[in-house]
Amino acid sequence: MAETPKLTTQAGPVTWEGLKEELVTLPKETLAEMVNLWLKTYWTLQNYWMVFTEQEFGFENAAKMDALVWEKVAPAQAYRTVKVLGLGDDMQALASLLKFTAPQWVSAGFEWEFTEVSDSRLKMVIHACPMGTFRKAQNLELLPCRDLSPPLYIGLAKIINEKIEAQCLHAHPDPPREGVMCEWEFVLER
Repeated sequence: MAETPKLTTQAGPVTWEGLKEELVTLPKETLAEMVNLWLKTYWTLQNYWMVFTEQEFGFENAAKMDALVWEKVAPAQAYRTVKVLGLGDDMQALASLLKFTAPQWVSAGFEWEFTEVSDSRLKMVIHACPMGTFRKAQNLELLPCRDLSPPLYIGLAKIINEKIEAQCLHAHPDPPREGVMCEWEFVLER
């Protein structure tokens, strides 16, 4: 890892502009590691939020609340990502969006791949996800992602192009498949 410059702080207000100025002075490697750290923290928060909500209000209510949150978070994050990266409205833009949004980052515990990328179709298989891995390790019931996750992926797809349809091909509570947590297909209707 590149040597990080000595960070100093002066008395006064902390603003985004000042923080951004400091961030752009960091070596690219350090900045990438900071993004990685923030993503891991994001998923740690998500996992513990879910567990504590489940303990207090029950599995069904926690799962329902989780789905409601993701239904709102996904389009907001997608819109911001599209704006920052200047993405278009085609399947390559959707692939980029999926790679660069928090729900998909490999360093946070996702193992996944695109199994098809064309002008009209995108397929992805998620082999492991932070929530599933965490819940299995804690001997907790897996979330019914077949029912809960479509708003997340529909929200992401619709920000890219209203004509893109998202469909779950496999997810819990479907019978387990070796090496597959879930599988999704996105189709651009002409």
